[in-house]
Amino acid sequence: MALMTVTRLTQELIGAADILRRRVDVSEYVDIVSGILLLKRVSDQPGILHVSDRACWQHIIHYGTKAPGHALNEALWELERDNPDALGGVFETVDFDRRLGRAELKALIDHFDRIPLGDDDLEFSDVVGRAYDEVLGWFADQAGKKGTEFYTPRSVVRLMVEMARPKEGMSVYDPFLGSGGMLIQAKEYVEEHDGDSADLSLFGQEVNVATWSTARLNLLLHGIADASVLRGDTLAEPLHILGNEQLRHFDRVLANPPFSMNYIKKDVHHPERMKYGWTPEQGKKSDLMTVQHVLSVLRPDGMGAVVTPYGVLFRGGAEAEIRRGIVDDGRLEAVIGIGPNVFYGTSIPACILVLRGDGETPADERDNVLFINAEREVVTGRTQNRLEPQNVEKIVGAFRERADIPGFSRAVTRHEIADNDFNLSIRRYVDATPPAAPMLDVRAALFGGVPRQEVEEEGHRFSAFGIAPADLFVQKDLDYFSFPADGYEAAAERIHDLAAPSEQRFVGHCHWWWEEAGARIADLAGTRRLFMLRSRLMASFRERLLPLEILDQYQLTGIFAAWWAGRQDDLRSLDHRGFLGVIDRWAVADGGASDFTDALAREQVLEVLGEDLRSRVEQLVAAERQGLVDLYRSWGDRYATSLVDLERQNEAAAARLRFRLRELGYT
Repeated sequence: MALMTVTRLTQELIGAADILRRRVDVSEYVDIVSGILLLKRVSDQPGILHVSDRACWQHIIHYGTKAPGHALNEALWELERDNPDALGGVFETVDFDRRLGRAELKALIDHFDRIPLGDDDLEFSDVVGRAYDEVLGWFADQAGKKGTEFYTPRSVVRLMVEMARPKEGMSVYDPFLGSGGMLIQAKEYVEEHDGDSADLSLFGQEVNVATWSTARLNLLLHGIADASVLRGDTLAEPLHILGNEQLRHFDRVLANPPFSMNYIKKDVHHPERMKYGWTPEQGKKSDLMTVQHVLSVLRPDGMGAVVTPYGVLFRGGAEAEIRRGIVDDGRLEAVIGIGPNVFYGTSIPACILVLRGDGETPADERDNVLFINAEREVVTGRTQNRLEPQNVEKIVGAFRERADIPGFSRAVTRHEIADNDFNLSIRRYVDATPPAAPMLDVRAALFGGVPRQEVEEEGHRFSAFGIAPADLFVQKDLDYFSFPADGYEAAAERIHDLAAPSEQRFVGHCHWWWEEAGARIADLAGTRRLFMLRSRLMASFRERLLPLEILDQYQLTGIFAAWWAGRQDDLRSLDHRGFLGVIDRWAVADGGASDFTDALAREQVLEVLGEDLRSRVEQLVAAERQGLVDLYRSWGDRYATSLVDLERQNEAAAARLRFRLRELGYT
């Protein structure tokens, strides 16, 4: 039997949700599917939890024909009672008899009975957890506004974790836990960087009972059984307390709090958290209160990242004073704008505040704030915008380097922020609006020609493709070029052929790099150490191709990141089972069987992976070349016809009209 993949299991879980349509609200799908999934998983794979006879799947099958709801309820309650540390309180609101009829329950049991979930049935050990997380995203999308209460898009989570860079031995805390994605990604990040995730301490708190239960299950299905996940309102009463009643402090704090909530000041425990002030209790402005909670629980050398709505950046009154205090104390490291419609159920523009602990930091870092305007990095979707792997990689790269990239990122001094009354509006400091076209050159418009200055300003783009001004223009005088005699459209068509040698050289370098990289990948096939090679491969890919100047470092890094993400499961299969494992994986996806030798499998897999990467390079190079064509044609549209030319054309047209009128007898 073919191994269960993440894609296939995700489809099966969505199929289970389809059985529930028209019987329960979409917001209730999670509880029902989660409970049955857990029962099947722990029965198929012994050792995850203690499973008594009444909680095992065979008992459910046997009694489910007569009373399926009772059998499922009894199994869950028994499982919870036998595993109080892992499941205590998780299923207290679940009652299958109350929600569904016998026919639907029997259909659900039959559906899950056909899904094998033992470790030997799975392509990877984390298939169940990853599929469950995928389905939570699907549920969030289906639930609309309710979905944003428990699910943060995983691309945003990945971005925050990549910036935080948790390491083994650290503590990671999410005070507004949702479905637990921040903690799960932190664990996976440590593993991807050759760390021991067992030496990572995970903490979370969540006020919503159903969401808290979902997070507990999500963590458990990802192999995380020892996280401290508490239930309660973090803003009102944080529950991670030390023996002396002081707040516990953490190395990393990652949070996506509910936006724009009210609070009651007298109910807030540990008011010392609000060092920089209190926002109005009403008016839905608690966002900077949650930011201050994060600041208050950071260790001196700790780091936090918090999602907030844009309003916290510029609203006045008490919020302005809070911003002043945070900036003056050097606690704000970066402000990253990711724009509107990224989160489920809301189109509110969002940003990420990156925060520092109150320990020693180099003065040149503490005295400025990095602003990143990533609105244009967000990919527009049909119903929701998203960050792709290449977008995340660019943001993370700019953040780590504190890079000054026109229209994207800039480190701004505290003095400049103070001069702007501590308004942190991102566009005030980094305007991502596409640059306007140069002002029309009046002399060129009147008498013809293309301004040499405009051509020289864009000359580096053409020279990267081996194209010189003489290939596309004729010298008019010291300050202007003319278009060739056959016209600018004909010259624009020649750009493809003129660029071809440089493009071929660029793709050739990509091919030579892959020959070396493929050999390194092959050496690690089947060792379970391949993913530790990612950062080194990315760096060598960038270093090989960057000197050719056709693509910049962020484009090259983005290509590699998108390729690695798109081929992640192929690479994982290669890492776990070698080249034949990848061939088997592809054969199952195609509905066929494989019959390859080791040598042929290696050749085929490396060819497919390499060709995928090269095709991505070729597409982006072609897009850059098309950009040159569009630029050249824009010069033609602006300058090919001068005012003098128009006057001549008008005079010629008028002469033809007069001649025709005379022919017709008019004078």
